[in-house]
Amino acid sequence: MIIWRGWGGLAIVYIGACAALLGGLLGASILQSSTAAGPLAGLGILIGGAITAVHGWYLNVRLPRKRAEQWEAAERPRLEDAADRGVLVVGNTLPSSPEEAAQMIESVIADGRRAIGRHGPHSVFWIPMEVIGILAMVGGIVLAGATLAAAFTG
Repeated sequence: MIIWRGWGGLAIVYIGACAALLGGLLGASILQSSTAAGPLAGLGILIGGAITAVHGWYLNVRLPRKRAEQWEAAERPRLEDAADRGVLVVGNTLPSSPEEAAQMIESVIADGRRAIGRHGPHSVFWIPMEVIGILAMVGGIVLAGATLAAAFTG
């Protein structure tokens, strides 16, 4: 049973589809060469891994950071306005000076950015998509190299 969160299942689709298209369709069916199928499948895994790594990085790293920046851009003016009007309350505490209000605002912003900007949930078996992509790229290189070496030596 495969367990994924978010769009993590796309890692399997990207890697499997690229390997099947290059190794199975192009290598075995079109070229009708079992010798070419192995290296092409490795190349397909490499390409699928690259797609997975880039898409995983975007979903898990870039998008949460972008959301945190957008949240801060909307929240900071609201907090500063509340501090200017004297109605800023953080943790049931009213600031006693403008400096304390500024520290409270920075604390709220830092906590919010940390919560909103944390790593995304897109994974397979709790392994982030970008890591799966990198592992697939290494595996594709190894498979392509091993099958090429076997083709030339045997």
